[in-house]
Amino acid sequence: MTVRNNILAKVRTVPSMPSVVIKLRQYLSDPDVSFDELAKVIEFDPGLTANLLQLANSAYFGWSGKIKTVKDAITRLGTNRIFQMVLCMSVAPLVRKPVKGYDMESDGLWQHSIATAICAEELAKSLRISESDEAFTAGLLHDMGKILLGTFIEVDDKPIKDLVETESLSFNEAERQVLGIDHAEAAAELLQYWKLPENVVAAARWHHDPSQAEEKHRNIVDLVHVADILCIRMGWGIGTDGPLYCLDEEAEERLGIDGSIEDVITDKVGAAIDDMMNILQVKPEPVLS
Repeated sequence: MTVRNNILAKVRTVPSMPSVVIKLRQYLSDPDVSFDELAKVIEFDPGLTANLLQLANSAYFGWSGKIKTVKDAITRLGTNRIFQMVLCMSVAPLVRKPVKGYDMESDGLWQHSIATAICAEELAKSLRISESDEAFTAGLLHDMGKILLGTFIEVDDKPIKDLVETESLSFNEAERQVLGIDHAEAAAELLQYWKLPENVVAAARWHHDPSQAEEKHRNIVDLVHVADILCIRMGWGIGTDGPLYCLDEEAEERLGIDGSIEDVITDKVGAAIDDMMNILQVKPEPVLS
């Protein structure tokens, strides 16, 4: 069995999405959803309820007044926002631990995932791109492949690092040559296994190679790619592979991004990360100078 096949087999060992996340996704497609019924689904888990209310009242997710009940949160923030918050809490156990193959400390991948989610959404809003809701989801999940590849790289990362150095390859290109798969493709396989939307899967698959994505997915892939690179530049939860990726300038051009937008976005993301990490009891790493 090849290393690639071993990695793909590992996808099936990752826990499925919690039933509450699956139910919430179903409700998103129902315009006549009962908020009472939806609230009961969430309230079945007291821990989830407590964290949801904390997040709903945070600076990034919050409302101008105090949100005291799950139904109140759903009514004021909408089902899309509630889904995003529940998704954050559901994937946290998978990513809030060291990813040794990438030399990422505990909570490093979690912080980078949260930062990229917020950044992708803020970019979409600033650029008036309609996919802002799914940009958050795609940004949050884009690097999930690292939890699959991490143990394989940890065993012997020298061949990958040698290729990066001698052939001037990006880290994920070297992954493909050595392992037969990179963390982007592995993430796409996992998200497909979780039955997430096509464009969220595409954003994970092509977040380092946005110009290779299908035209119909191009906006969200470009958003996640640029958000990922901006967060790497800011030092938000990066491993040793972080500095070894380049910005696809064509993605920036397609989105119509300029430097002034980037500055505004990173300021917003920085403030939001602090708030969310405090609520989720994650200490942010120092920002690189």
